[in-house]
Amino acid sequence: MQLTVGIGLLGHGTVGGAVSQSLKENAETIERRTGVRCQLRGIATRGAGDARALIDDPRVDVVIETIGGTTDAADLVEHALDRGRHVITANKDLIATQGPRLIALAASRGVGLRYEAAACSAVPVVRTIHDALAGDSVYAVAGVLNGTTTSILSAMEEGVEYADALSDAQERGYAETDPASDVAGLDAAHKLALLVQLAFETAVISPRIRKSGITAVTRPEAQQAMSLGYRIRLVAAATRTPSGAFAEVSPALVPLAHAFAQATGVENVVRIDARGAGTLWLRGQGAGGAASASPILGDLVTLVREMARAGDRGRSIVPRFDPAMQVAPLFDALPRLESLPQYPVWNDAVLDIHNSGEFIHA
Repeated sequence: MQLTVGIGLLGHGTVGGAVSQSLKENAETIERRTGVRCQLRGIATRGAGDARALIDDPRVDVVIETIGGTTDAADLVEHALDRGRHVITANKDLIATQGPRLIALAASRGVGLRYEAAACSAVPVVRTIHDALAGDSVYAVAGVLNGTTTSILSAMEEGVEYADALSDAQERGYAETDPASDVAGLDAAHKLALLVQLAFETAVISPRIRKSGITAVTRPEAQQAMSLGYRIRLVAAATRTPSGAFAEVSPALVPLAHAFAQATGVENVVRIDARGAGTLWLRGQGAGGAASASPILGDLVTLVREMARAGDRGRSIVPRFDPAMQVAPLFDALPRLESLPQYPVWNDAVLDIHNSGEFIHA
């Protein structure tokens, strides 16, 4: 008897629309690869009441949340987990601020909470840490995690003023109508917190990470940095020590030859450092409906394979977190240029601070 898995989709905007389309186009491929038939039982678009009704539908096994935000989405994800539904989400804000609590709830209900798309969209950084490095010890993560700021800074290097570069990014769909989360560094801090939770297995949330954005960067500064052999990029980085962690999001001067400086458009570039595997680099599209739909379907395939092996609704293993560790700013340890002292100069060696075995209080 073939197993059929019912899907409930919450939200039908840019990401939700791409997910429903991808489910339709790839239904046969998913069935061939998993031996499981996935059926979209419904799409909730009209409010929390309709969404809860869809979650409560006994034919729904997996809930895909694409609503965003931390109000209705948090309530709905919690309700779905409590009802024993597996959940897949692209909601970085939610995982970065409430992930430890929701993951603990998922564990208590024996269901999965997967969120690859919440980190860097099509870049498989969550899967790399959670699966490929599951037997290793990850001590640092760093990267250019926000494509909106990269596109704006790239335009400024070419002579475009900040306001015009931002307007162009909005027209291209790279930036929201209210771009504050991107340009103020909050989006990158959410992604960094999500990765720190997973990599360091601790309940660190984004409000505890010092962050600054690109709103104060000027066109002359971006061009001067280029003339000196650097690009200004919004860098997010974290490393752990035995007694705490360092983490920060800030514009930094990155040498032109460095992978972080070579990020263009909405690309994300991520560096992961593990004791056994050494340094791993990941790069790819970090925004857009299709780029988010791809990892959501990847999470779905992983879940339904687990469910097929279990022979019923399945039981997914979810990570458990230690209590939140102390977090201090990281970039105070980086050097400065006399001609552009407002920006730290990125140096990969800062990620090796864990070797000192000491925690420096801010």
